[in-house]
Amino acid sequence: MDVLGISEMKWTHSGHFRSVNNTVMYWGHNTNSKNGVGMIIRYQVSYSLIGYNTVNDRIIYIRVKADPVNITCAQVYAPTTSADTADIEDIYRNLHLTLNETLRKDVLILMGDCNSKMGKGEEPGTVGRYGLGSRNEAGERLLDFCEENALFIANTCFEQTEQGLYKWT
Repeated sequence: MDVLGISEMKWTHSGHFRSVNNTVMYWGHNTNSKNGVGMIIRYQVSYSLIGYNTVNDRIIYIRVKADPVNITCAQVYAPTTSADTADIEDIYRNLHLTLNETLRKDVLILMGDCNSKMGKGEEPGTVGRYGLGSRNEAGERLLDFCEENALFIANTCFEQTEQGLYKWT
Protein backbone atom coordinates (compact mmCIF):
# COMPACT_ATOMS: atom_id res chain seq x y z
CA MET A 1 0.00 0.00 0.00
CA ASP A 2 1.48 3.32 -1.04
CA VAL A 3 -0.85 5.70 0.83
CA LEU A 4 -2.80 4.92 3.99
CA GLY A 5 -5.16 7.33 5.72
CA ILE A 6 -5.90 7.00 9.42
CA SER A 7 -8.95 8.29 11.31
CA GLU A 8 -9.32 8.56 15.06
CA MET A 9 -5.56 8.46 15.54
CA LYS A 10 -5.85 9.95 19.06
CA TRP A 11 -2.35 11.42 19.05
CA THR A 12 -1.88 14.89 20.44
CA HIS A 13 -0.31 17.81 18.54
CA SER A 14 0.90 17.56 14.94
CA GLY A 15 3.98 16.72 12.99
CA HIS A 16 5.67 14.26 10.71
CA PHE A 17 8.49 11.76 10.88
CA ARG A 18 10.17 9.09 8.80
CA SER A 19 10.64 5.47 9.71
CA VAL A 20 12.70 2.99 7.73
CA ASN A 21 9.98 2.35 5.12
CA ASN A 22 7.38 5.09 5.62
CA THR A 23 6.71 8.76 6.20
CA VAL A 24 4.00 9.59 8.75
CA MET A 25 2.15 12.92 8.88
CA TYR A 26 -0.45 13.55 11.59
CA TRP A 27 -2.59 16.13 13.31
CA GLY A 28 -4.26 15.61 16.65
CA HIS A 29 -6.07 17.66 19.24
CA ASN A 30 -3.73 20.01 21.13
CA THR A 31 -4.54 18.75 24.62
CA ASN A 32 -6.84 15.72 24.44
CA SER A 33 -6.24 12.29 22.95
CA LYS A 34 -9.34 12.44 20.77
CA ASN A 35 -10.08 12.65 17.05
CA GLY A 36 -6.88 12.95 15.04
CA VAL A 37 -6.04 12.11 11.44
CA GLY A 38 -2.90 10.91 9.75
CA MET A 39 -1.38 9.73 6.51
CA ILE A 40 1.29 7.11 6.09
CA ILE A 41 3.06 7.02 2.75
CA ARG A 42 5.57 4.49 1.59
CA TYR A 43 9.12 5.80 1.54
CA GLN A 44 9.35 5.62 -2.27
CA VAL A 45 6.23 7.81 -2.61
CA SER A 46 7.75 10.44 -0.32
CA TYR A 47 10.16 11.35 -3.15
CA SER A 48 7.10 12.49 -5.13
CA LEU A 49 5.44 14.30 -2.21
CA ILE A 50 4.81 17.92 -3.15
CA GLY A 51 3.54 18.71 0.33
CA TYR A 52 0.93 18.14 2.96
CA ASN A 53 -1.46 20.32 4.88
CA THR A 54 -3.24 19.75 8.16
CA VAL A 55 -6.53 21.61 8.37
CA ASN A 56 -7.49 20.52 11.88
CA ASP A 57 -7.73 17.33 13.94
CA ARG A 58 -10.26 15.96 11.40
CA ILE A 59 -8.78 16.77 7.97
CA ILE A 60 -5.32 16.26 6.52
CA TYR A 61 -4.27 16.09 2.89
CA ILE A 62 -1.22 15.40 0.78
CA ARG A 63 -0.31 16.28 -2.80
CA VAL A 64 1.82 13.89 -4.84
CA LYS A 65 3.53 14.55 -8.16
CA ALA A 66 2.31 12.04 -10.73
CA ASP A 67 2.11 11.69 -14.48
CA PRO A 68 0.05 12.84 -16.35
CA VAL A 69 -1.61 14.75 -13.46
CA ASN A 70 -0.84 15.20 -9.78
CA ILE A 71 -2.86 13.47 -7.04
CA THR A 72 -4.38 15.03 -3.93
CA CYS A 73 -5.40 12.60 -1.16
CA ALA A 74 -7.48 13.94 1.73
CA GLN A 75 -8.17 11.99 4.92
CA VAL A 76 -11.32 12.95 6.83
CA TYR A 77 -12.72 11.91 10.21
CA ALA A 78 -16.27 13.24 10.48
CA PRO A 79 -18.16 13.54 13.77
CA THR A 80 -20.74 10.92 14.62
CA THR A 81 -24.46 11.59 14.26
CA SER A 82 -24.66 12.28 18.01
CA ALA A 83 -22.30 15.29 17.71
CA ASP A 84 -23.50 18.89 17.90
CA THR A 85 -24.88 20.20 14.63
CA ALA A 86 -22.30 23.00 14.75
CA ASP A 87 -19.44 20.45 14.81
CA ILE A 88 -20.89 18.62 11.81
CA GLU A 89 -21.42 21.91 9.93
CA ASP A 90 -17.83 22.89 10.76
CA ILE A 91 -16.29 19.73 9.30
CA TYR A 92 -18.20 20.10 6.03
CA ARG A 93 -17.36 23.81 5.82
CA ASN A 94 -13.66 22.99 6.30
CA LEU A 95 -13.91 20.17 3.78
CA HIS A 96 -15.40 22.59 1.22
CA LEU A 97 -12.51 25.00 1.85
CA THR A 98 -10.02 22.15 1.45
CA LEU A 99 -11.52 21.08 -1.87
CA ASN A 100 -11.47 24.68 -3.07
CA GLU A 101 -7.70 24.76 -2.41
CA THR A 102 -7.22 21.62 -4.50
CA LEU A 103 -6.22 22.21 -8.09
CA ARG A 104 -9.09 21.12 -10.35
CA LYS A 105 -6.71 19.32 -12.70
CA ASP A 106 -5.49 17.05 -9.86
CA VAL A 107 -6.98 13.63 -9.31
CA LEU A 108 -8.78 13.92 -5.98
CA ILE A 109 -9.11 11.01 -3.57
CA LEU A 110 -11.20 11.78 -0.52
CA MET A 111 -11.00 8.99 2.04
CA GLY A 112 -11.68 8.41 5.68
CA ASP A 113 -14.45 7.78 8.14
CA CYS A 114 -17.48 9.92 7.34
CA ASN A 115 -19.52 8.22 10.10
CA SER A 116 -22.42 7.86 7.70
CA LYS A 117 -24.53 5.09 6.29
CA MET A 118 -25.27 5.28 2.55
CA GLY A 119 -27.66 2.32 2.56
CA LYS A 120 -29.02 0.50 -0.46
CA GLY A 121 -30.07 2.64 -3.35
CA GLU A 122 -28.09 3.74 -6.35
CA GLU A 123 -27.67 7.42 -7.14
CA PRO A 124 -26.19 7.50 -10.68
CA GLY A 125 -22.87 9.32 -10.77
CA THR A 126 -22.54 9.46 -6.97
CA VAL A 127 -23.54 6.20 -5.23
CA GLY A 128 -23.22 2.66 -6.57
CA ARG A 129 -25.77 -0.09 -6.07
CA TYR A 130 -23.99 -2.05 -3.34
CA GLY A 131 -24.93 -0.61 0.03
CA LEU A 132 -26.33 -1.97 3.26
CA GLY A 133 -29.55 -1.09 5.07
CA SER A 134 -31.06 2.38 4.97
CA ARG A 135 -29.38 5.74 4.45
CA ASN A 136 -29.18 7.82 7.62
CA GLU A 137 -29.11 11.61 8.04
CA ALA A 138 -25.31 11.65 7.89
CA GLY A 139 -25.51 9.63 4.67
CA GLU A 140 -27.87 12.21 3.18
CA ARG A 141 -25.43 14.96 4.12
CA LEU A 142 -22.52 13.05 2.56
CA LEU A 143 -24.58 12.40 -0.57
CA ASP A 144 -25.37 16.12 -0.91
CA PHE A 145 -21.71 17.00 -0.41
CA CYS A 146 -20.59 14.49 -3.04
CA GLU A 147 -23.18 15.69 -5.55
CA GLU A 148 -22.15 19.34 -5.01
CA ASN A 149 -18.49 18.46 -5.59
CA ALA A 150 -18.86 15.83 -8.34
CA LEU A 151 -17.48 13.04 -6.14
CA PHE A 152 -18.31 9.34 -6.38
CA ILE A 153 -18.54 7.09 -3.29
CA ALA A 154 -16.35 4.32 -4.63
CA ASN A 155 -16.90 1.65 -1.99
CA THR A 156 -20.58 1.45 -3.03
CA CYS A 157 -19.72 0.14 -6.49
CA PHE A 158 -18.05 -3.09 -5.34
CA GLU A 159 -20.10 -6.09 -4.34
CA GLN A 160 -18.96 -7.43 -0.96
CA THR A 161 -20.23 -9.83 1.64
CA GLU A 162 -22.64 -8.26 4.13
CA GLN A 163 -19.94 -8.44 6.81
CA GLY A 164 -17.58 -6.49 4.52
CA LEU A 165 -20.12 -3.67 4.18
CA TYR A 166 -20.15 -2.63 7.81
CA LYS A 167 -17.35 -2.02 10.21
CA TRP A 168 -19.15 -1.29 13.46
CA THR A 169 -22.36 -2.29 15.21
